[in-house]
Amino acid sequence: MIVQVSHYGPFMHNLTAGFVRADLELYGLSHLRPSYEGLVYFNDTEINPDDEQSYDPGRPSFAGSFALFGHAQCWGGDGHCHDVVSGRRFDTRPSHPMTKAFRRVIVTRALSIAVEQSDKLRISIITRTQEDWEPDEYQRLLSCQGLQLATFA
Repeated sequence: MIVQVSHYGPFMHNLTAGFVRADLELYGLSHLRPSYEGLVYFNDTEINPDDEQSYDPGRPSFAGSFALFGHAQCWGGDGHCHDVVSGRRFDTRPSHPMTKAFRRVIVTRALSIAVEQSDKLRISIITRTQEDWEPDEYQRLLSCQGLQLATFA
């Protein structure tokens, strides 16, 4: 099993607890890697990927999870699995299978708790896979172009 942790922040936020829904959106996810599960936590400095108790959804800092179906190896010809960058505004054909992915995690309860406890937010994501994969020293399971929080009143 491969387990990795990614941390984002801490950063200041201007949120109040008056929202009715909150989403963490991850965009530009590369899936030229094994399939994996991502576990999201807010403001938890005691996350330990080697401790199974960190994976408990009853943990107060646990915000939610997502899965990504990956492609750890390319079996096609040259250029088959390269990232596709093209404008698709009026193109109704299905997108290329290697188009970067998007995931939304509903995090309302955990974000409400985090906002009440601190004016800073730290997002931690544990990613884990059962597949055999030998990344180079700079490769991570979670490779995304950005994260954003969306709240709804």
